[in-house]
Amino acid sequence: MIPNDDHKRLFLDMQEHPENYSDEQLEAMMDDLDSDLDAQAAWERFEQTVGPAVKPSHRWLRIAAIFVGSLFLAGIAVAAWMSLTPNTPPSGEPSQDAQSMEVATPTQHDEMPVAFDNVPLDSILAVVSAHYGKAVSFRNADLRGMKLIMTWQPDASLADFLDRLNAFDGLRLSLQSDTIVVEEESTDEE
Repeated sequence: MIPNDDHKRLFLDMQEHPENYSDEQLEAMMDDLDSDLDAQAAWERFEQTVGPAVKPSHRWLRIAAIFVGSLFLAGIAVAAWMSLTPNTPPSGEPSQDAQSMEVATPTQHDEMPVAFDNVPLDSILAVVSAHYGKAVSFRNADLRGMKLIMTWQPDASLADFLDRLNAFDGLRLSLQSDTIVVEEESTDEE
């Protein structure tokens, strides 16, 4: 037997005022509570009053999620491929060795000052050498990562820029042919 609202009220009243009911009435109520309920029938009644428990699936949301996931995975695959592919120069051109770097000449000149704030020397020289159309050669690989704080005026001459860099301790830059040569400043005291 399934309790309805009348049974609930009667049960609550029996708990509050058991003196108003006979032992037979109390035992009958207890037997009703102990009886097995048909769960399937109760679930069906619940669905009729509340509605279906599972909402219909939204197919378009699944398709959109699959599309976004596929794009995300494709982006990761492209990034991984680009980071793992070695940068080899086209045949007929000289290859980059560990101690030198050649940069192409830029197409336009920007006359605004460029600020370098805690930037490695090799990154600074990549920008500057591209502007002046020169190659860069490091005689000491440890100097590549030397971080500097400075400004560069693109309209200044390359010689002026090299003089400014030579003012830093431990650096010696010179222009040999079309190559900026970077070496450690010698500290010979005689």
